[in-house]
Amino acid sequence: MNIALILAGGAGSRMGEDIPKQFIEVDDRPVIVYTLLAMQNHLEIDKIQIVCIKGWEEQLREYANKFDITKLNNIVTGGKTRFESTKIGMESLGNVADEDVIIVHDAARPLVTVESLSDTIAVCKRYGNSMTVLDCVDTMYDRTTNEYTNKEVARGNLARGQTPEAVTGKRMREMYKAAEEKNIKLDSISALQIALGWRVYFAKGSERNIKLTRKEDIELFKALLIMEKDEWLK
Repeated sequence: MNIALILAGGAGSRMGEDIPKQFIEVDDRPVIVYTLLAMQNHLEIDKIQIVCIKGWEEQLREYANKFDITKLNNIVTGGKTRFESTKIGMESLGNVADEDVIIVHDAARPLVTVESLSDTIAVCKRYGNSMTVLDCVDTMYDRTTNEYTNKEVARGNLARGQTPEAVTGKRMREMYKAAEEKNIKLDSISALQIALGWRVYFAKGSERNIKLTRKEDIELFKALLIMEKDEWLK
């Protein structure tokens, strides 16, 4: 079974809005609905579990019903940190099988592609985990202080991590057991595994898979939606 775990537990304060960014409406749909529809329409995803910011659970259920998100299994309330919310979400899945794939994805990445999701699943089935990544194309510098740099960083060995990222049920249990023993708490499940000394395997990322963090990201999202509509009309 392939399970999509959607993280919608953050307040999105950098967006500067009165409501969490995942509930901002774009073209009469909340951002999170675009994300849920991507999971709903992906043929390999069997079930959706959502970790929601406290106080928005019922509103989210209404959206799921309105937009016919039939794969939705449950909505659980998130914790104070992304680490806590992810762990709560995974534990809420119950006794998943060792070979089940749990795909962790940000609600605020509404343009995740079919290709990225498929590769995330395929790589995870092969190696036990996966993370979508992109090459670094910009010149990279070390931030010596907040005001200047005196060191360039070779970009050839760098990768830009995104979500989705995934673990099997077996790896998930091993990961949290080891993390508790070593008292490691990191937001990303990929960063957590790396801190434990484990390898994390690459899946195909996408430049379209933007994360909505600031107001200008919403405008970019709108522009990309228009491009998608134009492609559909051709």
